[in-house]
Amino acid sequence: MKKSYFLVILLLAISLIANIVKAETPNLLEGVVDKYFKGKTLMKSDDIIFDVAKRGLDGTQVPFKFTVNKKYKNISVVVEGNPHQLPGIGSLALTMHPKVAPFKFETNIRMEQDSFVDVIAEDENGKFFYNQVAIRSAGGCSAGVTYDADAVLKEVGTMKVLNTDTRASVFIKHPQHNGFQANLTNYTGLYILPEWHLTSVSVTDDEKEIWSADFGGGSTSENPYFVFDTQKIKGSLKVIAIDTQGKQYLNKNSLTN
Repeated sequence: MKKSYFLVILLLAISLIANIVKAETPNLLEGVVDKYFKGKTLMKSDDIIFDVAKRGLDGTQVPFKFTVNKKYKNISVVVEGNPHQLPGIGSLALTMHPKVAPFKFETNIRMEQDSFVDVIAEDENGKFFYNQVAIRSAGGCSAGVTYDADAVLKEVGTMKVLNTDTRASVFIKHPQHNGFQANLTNYTGLYILPEWHLTSVSVTDDEKEIWSADFGGGSTSENPYFVFDTQKIKGSLKVIAIDTQGKQYLNKNSLTN
């Protein structure tokens, strides 16, 4: 009897702690909709499936992975707790335009504080669906950086593209400055590095686009990588990236495993 009583108390305590932890992270989806999807009605969908750790050890590099099984025209990732140069709730990390389904996607995001991360998908009929996950991490947007301008300019835009028959990885050297980071190496004192990040990426196979994305305010991590599933790849993948300075970067031939 005592053992059963102790087990009940333990389960209640675990449930209470879980609810307290969950309550610590405010759900700001309504503000995100007002900022980025004003006037749209969102329906929650289990078709958007997350594969993430509930705590990111480094707020500047938080692994984020999800899968959708249906075909969507646009898929946006919004970090509710991140700052942004535009007023309103949340920072739009990127909006993807996949041409295949199912679509499995993986990248690293920045997180300034514990936050819900929303994935919002629009189908071909203009209907919007969402799912969200709470992740605990901090300090990723305003963290100071040791900035070597010469080294960055020498490597920025260099890429590595790897693929199997149905899966590809794109790695791009880029600082992804979001406009909130202090330069710790400035000899005249701290100052904020200006916003400078990717605005778009497109990936084509044999001149046919298989995936592309538009980026928001730098919530995708420094030196971003993107891993995604696709249909059978026929040739060498071509990747074109453009940033906020209008610079265009093009990869060389992809490496096939």
